[in-house]
Amino acid sequence: MCPAATLLPDQRPRTALARLMTRDVGAVLVLATTVVTVISAYVSTHQIFPDTQYYLGWTYRLLGYSPAESAQLVYDYVKTNGVFAPYDGLWDWQLGTLSTRPRLLLPVLSVPFVLLFGPGGIVVIPGLAFVAAVYLIYRFARIHASAQAAAPATILPLLSPLAVWWSVGGLTDSLALLLHVALLTLLPWSKAATWKTVLGIAAVTALTGGARFIAPFTVAAVAALWLWAMRNQQGRRWSWTAAAGGAAAGLIVAMLWTSLASRPLTMANQLGAVLGSRLKPGQSLISWYLNDFPSVLKLEWTYLVASPPMLLLLVTSLAACVVGRRTVIPWLVLPAAAGAIGVMIVNPADTVFRYELPVLVALVAATAFLFHHVSLLFARSAGTVRVPAQRRPREDEPVRDDDARDREPAGDGDAHRTRVPAGLVHPGHQNPSSPQ
Repeated sequence: MCPAATLLPDQRPRTALARLMTRDVGAVLVLATTVVTVISAYVSTHQIFPDTQYYLGWTYRLLGYSPAESAQLVYDYVKTNGVFAPYDGLWDWQLGTLSTRPRLLLPVLSVPFVLLFGPGGIVVIPGLAFVAAVYLIYRFARIHASAQAAAPATILPLLSPLAVWWSVGGLTDSLALLLHVALLTLLPWSKAATWKTVLGIAAVTALTGGARFIAPFTVAAVAALWLWAMRNQQGRRWSWTAAAGGAAAGLIVAMLWTSLASRPLTMANQLGAVLGSRLKPGQSLISWYLNDFPSVLKLEWTYLVASPPMLLLLVTSLAACVVGRRTVIPWLVLPAAAGAIGVMIVNPADTVFRYELPVLVALVAATAFLFHHVSLLFARSAGTVRVPAQRRPREDEPVRDDDARDREPAGDGDAHRTRVPAGLVHPGHQNPSSPQ
């Protein structure tokens, strides 16, 4: 039998894109679908929302325009293009006046694009952030499932306008989604945390202060995963504790930045503006939450279940929590739900799933886990699951980088064993989604 053909070093793909296309077809499929989805959204819908006025106005201020000039530029753009009915006074609404300063990450990043393309350039960063976020969601799902399962699970929410509409508009939601999935991906799932990892976790968490208030998602996810790691990852307890400490430090910076740099656009201000028109005469805040807040949650739930792709994603995620009840999956999904409810408590407005977007990370990972589990059941029933034989290299044969990366030391007398995704587990192999 002829040996398997291998590429010589000078024959292997040189660019990152070429390596991606040859090694991970699932990632290529996800990226292509995301780009098509973003382009379709740009062509078929408008992306300038009422909140965009703040981000665009402050982008112009960062470009050197005076407050009055910035306001007039935004007003003229909104009125000329008819993206929504102009306010009588563009900056005079519930949250303040021209002095209102929004979260500034989007304006800072949008400066070159608004300079090049005009006011419409405010949507460039959200679109790019959404593409990057979806790719990282796929990579995060790959931690818990195979590529064949992670790709369709990642594509599923792209079929729903709820996940796409807000993400590609002149808003900060895709930036917040990107930072949240980056945080979860940086956690020490398969190797010990380094100081660079901890700093990266702190940095992406701190940057959320410049994007959107997602602290409930961060706190719920990190706390739950830390508890899971203390129970199931005895060998990496220090790594998970250091990662949790980095997230906590970043969260403190984010909260300080929000309170100092976004005045008067703070969460307390936002809460007062939302509840100011909803509290009945003589009604206390506690009474409103007990009697009226459930109706807000019900309305958001109605939006979610009315979208077939999102409903399917939700059902499969709940099923994954049952099937993988002894894995990390429930520790991802349930805290994500708690984070969504926490955001709704702080900002009790019906947002048509906008503020709950970070929950997609956990739902996609859980769905990928379920798809992977089901595919294994079919494969086992068909008798097609087998562990491939591993060829032992000769003593004088150099080991290629790909071989070294795809094998890891094994005990019990085995010279090598093949690395497998979550679910395809050899005896004694532990991974984030394997029963403990």
